[in-house]
Amino acid sequence: DKYIGDTILAVFGAPHEDSDHALNAVRSALACRQRLGAMQAELGLPNGSTLNARIGINTGQILVGNIGSHRRFNYTVMGDAVNLASRLEGVNKAYGSQIIASGETVAACGDAIVFRELDSVQVVGRESPVAIFEALAAAADCPAQSRSLATAYGAALAAYRQRRFAQAEAAFEDLAQAGDVAARTLAGRARALTLEPPPPDWRGVTALDSK
Repeated sequence: DKYIGDTILAVFGAPHEDSDHALNAVRSALACRQRLGAMQAELGLPNGSTLNARIGINTGQILVGNIGSHRRFNYTVMGDAVNLASRLEGVNKAYGSQIIASGETVAACGDAIVFRELDSVQVVGRESPVAIFEALAAAADCPAQSRSLATAYGAALAAYRQRRFAQAEAAFEDLAQAGDVAARTLAGRARALTLEPPPPDWRGVTALDSK
């Protein structure tokens, strides 16, 4: 749709109808990640330098069309679903991920993409919690090891939500040893909650204070 500083706002499903708009959005994100990896070598960056990009994907109803006035007028999109996608892009920073999608997007993709649920968060500007998912790969291309690690992460997350914090910490730490930044983050939270248990109404939701 347009550039906003160093950000690209991309819309799928408009202006032309696309019944697979969510799936095509995730496929495009995975292709971007793959291309970024290839560019790493092509550009001959110094040792220790990396190329990185964050992508947030959400699916929902939005206002689409030519919006503005005679002074400033362009084709764009507006709405809460757009704002959430922007917030999810920033959430990647907290989990060391590159592609985060909402539950609505995951549901729309069906079995074509392998995701893992990372956490349930309360993003800035929203009161309701949002389940966040990391897009791993197209189902046909996802390595067995990635699926296995995703299953292990899911089991650790379940223990965390059931307030079995010591067990969750140990499970997350095992995954963190392999370089899983999200697991390292959750291990730290589980450790803190072991030392200082949350109140009875704790829902396992992480409140984020930055975009």
